[in-house]
Amino acid sequence: MNFELSQEQKMLRDMARKFAEQEMLPSLREYESARKVNHALLKKMAPLGLRGIHIPKEYGGSGLSYSDAVIIWEQLSQASWTQTLISLGDSVLAGTILMKIASPEQRERYLPPMCRAESFIAVAAVEPNAGSDASAVETTAVLDGNEWVINGTKNFITGGGIADIAIILVQTNKSLGPKGIALIAIDKNTPGLSSVDVEFVGGLACNASNLSFVDCRVPRENLIGDIGKGLKNILTGVNTARLFISAGAIGMAQNCLDACIKYAKERNQFGRPIASFQLMQEAVARIQAEIMSVRWLVYYTADLMSRGLPHQKELSSAKWLASELAVRASADAIRIHGAYGCTDDYPVAHHYRDAVLTTILGGTTEMHKLTIGRELLGINALV
Repeated sequence: MNFELSQEQKMLRDMARKFAEQEMLPSLREYESARKVNHALLKKMAPLGLRGIHIPKEYGGSGLSYSDAVIIWEQLSQASWTQTLISLGDSVLAGTILMKIASPEQRERYLPPMCRAESFIAVAAVEPNAGSDASAVETTAVLDGNEWVINGTKNFITGGGIADIAIILVQTNKSLGPKGIALIAIDKNTPGLSSVDVEFVGGLACNASNLSFVDCRVPRENLIGDIGKGLKNILTGVNTARLFISAGAIGMAQNCLDACIKYAKERNQFGRPIASFQLMQEAVARIQAEIMSVRWLVYYTADLMSRGLPHQKELSSAKWLASELAVRASADAIRIHGAYGCTDDYPVAHHYRDAVLTTILGGTTEMHKLTIGRELLGINALV
């Protein structure tokens, strides 16, 4: 068991940190104020191999392990988790699905342009009545000759408003229940497809939207994987997304801690730095201890995934604890900074806004607790 990063991993860490500091932070406030996506980031990430970190080289990716990926995701998220999400989220979620499920022809069609930042691929599963229970999907896809006719809605889709392609979870035959669920790719220019952007409390420099499908016709060959395996297939991408969220949450918590240490040394009250106060030292010590503990859980989970070993309860544990830690650490950072922490003049307010999203995306904390319970007890609480 080796807890040391390799020399190559240290180089990846330093490269990602440099990119975050030089390319993301300087313009973050501008794009958050405008609630706009910084598309230039995607173009700058592509030559560095960041757009497809874990995607095989034959499809334009870097071919790195999940262990390498979490190191990079953590560093980028120290600048902005949601900018990292909108810049890399499609390769994390859609890229994994395509890499593991799609036909060779579909991989050649979709993955290289995505890795080159020439296209953005959203994944649309959530609906008004289908969130944690994805099997309740109501969007339909009916085969008519050589075309699928799609009708329905999708809610809160990351990148849905900027996507060139959406991979959507559909029901092909309601009488079959989960055995009728499938994944189908749809082009943004398809007649009948429309989107409306959604504004969250955080993710100001990101994009989320609701999608509507009215008699949308797509070629039969746009089916990704097999009918009846839609839920299983989408989970392959969701698992990678959960690891991404966990690493990003650690990045946010670490940046909040760094900001608190700096501020506590500079801020004077009662004639001395607030860093000298016992309660201040307790606060930063607790955040540090929690970051160290959860970071190694995230890294351990990434190692299991890299080696193709069972990892479900470890992944759910990592996602639960890391996302909750990001919320606590950012809230503590706000309190330590006082009123200044509520402004964008200090680097904690945007983490505070973004951190809460990590507790929802990739499955709620409650769903991950149930996953861990099922793994340990062998009983599914939802059935």
